[in-house]
Amino acid sequence: MAVNGQRRNARLFKAHLVPGWDDDAGQVIADQLERTGLVTLTGLTSAQDIAGIAAQVMDTSPYQGEEPYGLHGICDTREHAHRIDGAVHTRGPVDLHTCGAALRWPPRLILLACVQKARKGGEVLLADSRALYVDLLRSRPDAAHALSLPRAAHFGLEAESFFAPVFKLLAGQLDAVRLRQDGFVRWPEHTQPYVPVLRSLLARHQQAITLRPGEAVLLDNARWLHGRTAFTGNRLFFRAEGAALIPTDGEVWPGVEPQ
Repeated sequence: MAVNGQRRNARLFKAHLVPGWDDDAGQVIADQLERTGLVTLTGLTSAQDIAGIAAQVMDTSPYQGEEPYGLHGICDTREHAHRIDGAVHTRGPVDLHTCGAALRWPPRLILLACVQKARKGGEVLLADSRALYVDLLRSRPDAAHALSLPRAAHFGLEAESFFAPVFKLLAGQLDAVRLRQDGFVRWPEHTQPYVPVLRSLLARHQQAITLRPGEAVLLDNARWLHGRTAFTGNRLFFRAEGAALIPTDGEVWPGVEPQ
């Protein structure tokens, strides 16, 4: 079934579901994150629940939000439409991206939990960068090469900005992805011709899932890109982001160069 031109995939949620969680859920989640980079959860009925499961797998202290327990609230504030980084706090769509891409050290883990579902729309978009990169390498090796160069993209603004690859490689294999599609990224001349190729491939790989209140996705931010479709109504999500407290495949960041 199509959702604004995207594939709705209920099987994606079911395939990655950890059906119950408790104080010992951390190891189960860690094992699945190591295999697939994605976990889905149910039964998170309060901010305390969301923060509690986050605390088992990540250190959120470097990335504290304004909501209770250091969570980030995601809703239409009606105050962010004019900001170049404000799309997430509107009712509009949010392009696929990695969280904190304009930070030299982005959070490794992201937990997105539904508190109130939109009246219409607001599906979570997900894309596995490993599958995407393999597809790009096969279909457009020139684009794969350009987007993996150390100065493939320029992230951030002014003094805090830096160059970094979109696809960071290690021994010829994809190590991490870093992407924004807003005013916090600029494309150098040698990369610009490949941006439409990348966006076309992103559209091909992204899948939409509908989260209901109490449901959540936990993702490896070095592997999975996420976004959102436009919505109507009063949609509210909480997001936790942090450094991994569980085993991961090494420190994949920063891989950046000064501007």
